[in-house]
Amino acid sequence: MKIAAPKLPKTLNELDVRKELLEDYYVSGGLITFLEMEEEQEDKIVFDQIHFLNISMEGVRFHQVEFVDCLFEKCDLSNVDFGNAVFHRVAIKESKLLGTIMSQSRLTDVKIDNSVANYISMSFSKLKKVEFSKTTLNRADFIETSFTQVAFEKCELDGANFSQTPLKGIDLSSNTYEQLTVSLEQLTECTVSMEQAIGFAKSLGLIIKE
Repeated sequence: MKIAAPKLPKTLNELDVRKELLEDYYVSGGLITFLEMEEEQEDKIVFDQIHFLNISMEGVRFHQVEFVDCLFEKCDLSNVDFGNAVFHRVAIKESKLLGTIMSQSRLTDVKIDNSVANYISMSFSKLKKVEFSKTTLNRADFIETSFTQVAFEKCELDGANFSQTPLKGIDLSSNTYEQLTVSLEQLTECTVSMEQAIGFAKSLGLIIKE
């Protein structure tokens, strides 16, 4: 699976986001290294071709937000409410997403790499061509989430909740976890390692003879 990378210009000038938001709710074509926002953003905001670098959005709540061709690098997005958001051609690298809410959102061509995303919520969202790589997703919620070409590579998934989420075509074999919450009827054609398969069998109360 090939994830389309954000389409960013080679040179980006630094933007003053507060000034941009006062003039318009469409912020485009720039580098953002400092961000000061209200705790709750009630208007719809679109970020287009933006490189977010070393910024914090911690605790911000968006009413509606759209990210197109954006790169988040070394950012703190902990406890941000992105509910009902759109992410299209977005890369998130070396960032914190502790308790981040992305529920009821649409993610297309998104890669989250080498990040900490424990307790993230993506429940009731639609994910298409999304890759999680070398990311901790312990206690993450993917309840009733739609997966189309989604990959988990070398992630930590302990305690993640996939209730009522079809896992057909999902390969969990390179990931680590002690316990998962899954719907057994949705496990058809999900790929796991031998050790993981034994763990699932034990969770069903089966006694395995060696």
